[in-house]
Amino acid sequence: MASSLLPAHALSEQALDHIELGVALFCSEQKVQFWNQWLVRYSGISAEHALGKRLNELFPSLPSVLLEAVTSGAKQGLSRVLSHQLHGQLLPLRSAKEQPVFHSVVLRPLAQANGEQALLMQVHDITNAIKRERHLKDKQQALHLAHRTQSEEKQFIDTVLETISALVVVTDTDGIIINMNRSAEWQSGFSQEQLVGQPLKMLLGLDSFKHLSDKPLASNEIKTFNCRMTNVLNEAIEVRWTVKAVKEDKDPLRYIIYTGQDVTERERADALLRLEREMLEMTAGNEQVEHILNHACLTLERQLESCRVAVLDITDDNTLRVRSGPQLSARFCEQLHQLANERLVRVLQIGLDAGQLQVFTVQPKGAHWQAWLDLAKEYKMAGCWLMPIQVNPARSQNLLAVFPRYKSNPCPHERMMIQRIGHLTALILERQQQQEQIKRLALQDSLTGLANRVLLGEQLQRSISRAKRHASGFALLFIDLNGFKEVNDTHGHDAGDALLAGLAQRLTQRFRATDCCARIGGDEFVVLLDEVASSAVAFSLAQSVLTLVAKPFIWGEQTLNVSASIGIGLFPEDGDSPAALLTRADNAMYQAKAQSKRTGQGCVMRIMND
Repeated sequence: MASSLLPAHALSEQALDHIELGVALFCSEQKVQFWNQWLVRYSGISAEHALGKRLNELFPSLPSVLLEAVTSGAKQGLSRVLSHQLHGQLLPLRSAKEQPVFHSVVLRPLAQANGEQALLMQVHDITNAIKRERHLKDKQQALHLAHRTQSEEKQFIDTVLETISALVVVTDTDGIIINMNRSAEWQSGFSQEQLVGQPLKMLLGLDSFKHLSDKPLASNEIKTFNCRMTNVLNEAIEVRWTVKAVKEDKDPLRYIIYTGQDVTERERADALLRLEREMLEMTAGNEQVEHILNHACLTLERQLESCRVAVLDITDDNTLRVRSGPQLSARFCEQLHQLANERLVRVLQIGLDAGQLQVFTVQPKGAHWQAWLDLAKEYKMAGCWLMPIQVNPARSQNLLAVFPRYKSNPCPHERMMIQRIGHLTALILERQQQQEQIKRLALQDSLTGLANRVLLGEQLQRSISRAKRHASGFALLFIDLNGFKEVNDTHGHDAGDALLAGLAQRLTQRFRATDCCARIGGDEFVVLLDEVASSAVAFSLAQSVLTLVAKPFIWGEQTLNVSASIGIGLFPEDGDSPAALLTRADNAMYQAKAQSKRTGQGCVMRIMND
């Protein structure tokens, strides 16, 4: 409800000017009619400058909540209280030290004597109240924290030994156990009642003897060591112990605290990473694959207790061949290869396709498994864990095989280790296949599978060296097809490629494995005939090639016909280097080709020495 107010000129402006809060009066148009000294001091805006202006003209950026409150108060006569807690910094007020002035705003409508609506704005400085409030709050929080810390400290000390995951054992200076936490009980399988009063060595086991010294620890000295223990499940675990002597001021040493952390998984992970890194480094160093596989098998055997590890190949006749098994006896490998494995391979096929680890135990499963069971019992094996090594199933199938002596099923970390090494071995074998393929591509013609020009040059050099050592000779047949362009033009390049591949197959079947058949150009072939030093024999073989080429090639429903022009080169008569021999045979081929154009038939030529 609006209250009456004397006209503004009747108010004691001096009192309002010096009152310790901000006072401003707005007309119904929201323009400043009065602006006291408090506002001048903290806003930096003089009264002369403020008069006749709206609030948003004095301050370019104000919260919308303040502007809306002024508008609703001036026009609709609504009162409003804007607190600092809800609205933060409403006006940009700063102290002389340029510190923010925390404040709240009260807006109250006034009815002037002339009947017009006015709005009184009071700005209350709550900076000191905020500071006191914050100070009290900080004090309360500090007191609460101190109280809570003090009250919880004893409880923490009492419960930490029971809740901490680390093993904690307290001994006297003679190494006699006087206390231990629940984790130490769980890991060791001994209760506190059983171990209190006993030597620490009884808990840690034989491996600790080399680490526990009779020499007393100095004050504040910290010692660490790793020790292998046996846990409640009779499993070997690796524990890293930290030893610290406890004493107060000048008092004599009273206690020694042993804090143990089970680092078994970390040690296993580190060992696995080391093995993977070593295998990759050996691969990058072009180490022989068999050496890498042997290293992997031996290292895995050190990680998998009482196990033998091997890499197996599944051969085309469904037998298992040990490719790498450095710790397996030759007799076991031979017996494994001789077993009838067809049924096993069928069982393995699901795992091979999915790349899954498969576990086989020595439990009776029928008569067809008896040979397997007998072999396992003979060599004291509790089972077999097989991990497929997936490289290229269409070409080869490999297995990472683990033969445990005591446990029939692998634990989770053993499964993970076998699977990861299986995957890495697959990458290494795949890289080997890729390198072999690259080598083949570098030395073989991709279309026909024959030797290319590079491999032919190497073979020629070897044949020359061998012929010089044994004072013998050999022959070259340089073959060029007649009519091949017409085949391409008439039937297309697919037909031409099929003809070249078919001719390569005929040449390979016609000549010996010791001879070298090569494709060195589009329709140019070279045959290196070892130990053929006679011109007559070379001509006879060349004539057989003419007959072989002249035989029609069947391509789909089409018949493809070509003939050949053949040039002969003999070592050493026609040249003593690969380049000289090829040039001589090439020149002879061109003479034969000219003759073929005149006669329309295949031809064989050799350039005779003058």
